[in-house]
Amino acid sequence: MREGIVTGLIGAAIVALFFLGIDLIRGAPLLTPSVLGEVFVLRRPSAVTTSVDLSAAALYTVAHLIAFAAFGLLVVGLAHKSETSSLVRYAVFPVFLAFIVFFQGVLAVADETTRGLFPMWSVLAANLLAAVGMSWYVWRRHPGLRSAFRGVPLGVPEPTGE
Repeated sequence: MREGIVTGLIGAAIVALFFLGIDLIRGAPLLTPSVLGEVFVLRRPSAVTTSVDLSAAALYTVAHLIAFAAFGLLVVGLAHKSETSSLVRYAVFPVFLAFIVFFQGVLAVADETTRGLFPMWSVLAANLLAAVGMSWYVWRRHPGLRSAFRGVPLGVPEPTGE
């Protein structure tokens, strides 16, 4: 459980720092969580992009951490099962691919403000960096997973020993 939460928090931190950097370049620190908090948590019809709502930013940060912790639990669960099943190892790649593009789709249907504020390249880059960070952490903690990837190609049934 702890490993999954840590894995998710690594991803959450990478994404948060990535967008904090973008917000600092824009001259509006915390604008990203403020806008996302207004749209997704407070359900306001249109987000304010000229000022930061600290309560919206804080609420979104909590939602962001919970979502990433849940995803981290999924990733670690897959890692444990991947040590013994090449079919589960095969599923890891589509899961990360879905993770990388999922939020862009959510933003696209949420609000015109979010589409303009978060271009596809930024969401994809942030999620790709998070996926790499999370993968690296899990990879380092699971020598059995590394052995399994080297030992049996993806999708090939495990030898039964008969």
